[in-house]
Amino acid sequence: MEAGMEFHRENRIIKCVLDAGELILKSGGEINRVEDTMTRMFLAYGFLRADVFTITSSIVVTVYTPDGAILTQTRRIYGYDMNLERVALVNQLARETCASPYEVDELERRLEQIGRSREWPFWFKILLYGATAAAFAVFYGGGICEAVFAAVTGMVVCLLLRLMQQAVSNAIVRYAACSAVGGFFLTLIQKCGISFHIDPAMMGNIMLLIPGLPFMNAIREMLAGDTMSGLLRLCESLIRTIAIAAGFIGAMTLMGGALR
Repeated sequence: MEAGMEFHRENRIIKCVLDAGELILKSGGEINRVEDTMTRMFLAYGFLRADVFTITSSIVVTVYTPDGAILTQTRRIYGYDMNLERVALVNQLARETCASPYEVDELERRLEQIGRSREWPFWFKILLYGATAAAFAVFYGGGICEAVFAAVTGMVVCLLLRLMQQAVSNAIVRYAACSAVGGFFLTLIQKCGISFHIDPAMMGNIMLLIPGLPFMNAIREMLAGDTMSGLLRLCESLIRTIAIAAGFIGAMTLMGGALR
């Protein structure tokens, strides 16, 4: 009976630590951070050894218990939601756990609380997209007119990303479609007779969609020795970048031919 209860407790701990690793990975943390955090938490809970293997879409963990058992669990990762505040919160929880391990119920509660941590209101995200697009438009040589149209297009792109999040599971398709809508919108404005330079406005919106954080993490992971994970992230970032460029170029080309 006691052996069964201990086995159940150990599996609950593994699940909780997997939850922590998943939160870090899905929120924009690098592979090395995921593996190091999970390993430290396992050792804090008395496991003799923990082998954690992580790639961009999966986490596999094998732990060795004091009574000689070997336990393995796997977690498939679906989708990403960049939120560095969650990464910081999980890191803080891991440090507290290593200093003084929580009871399993409390650890589960804390992880659920982090998973439901407050995000910025959607209306604020729309304004942020618009402001960022306008700033990049000015950075790339645009003026007030280019900044205004870039901001409006950026807000449209933000709204479309939100609407497509549930309808389209493939992130590459979502970003290609949003970039195409952005190119279509800017070209339509220009074809309506409003004089402005489309290139800075277009660059302002392209920068909204470029996967900067995944690309940076890919480089960091390869430098840290996680070559396979780094290459996977790098390939994903490059494919997304190509899809974004193709969406803008395709929409502008089609609109240019259709409205002549």
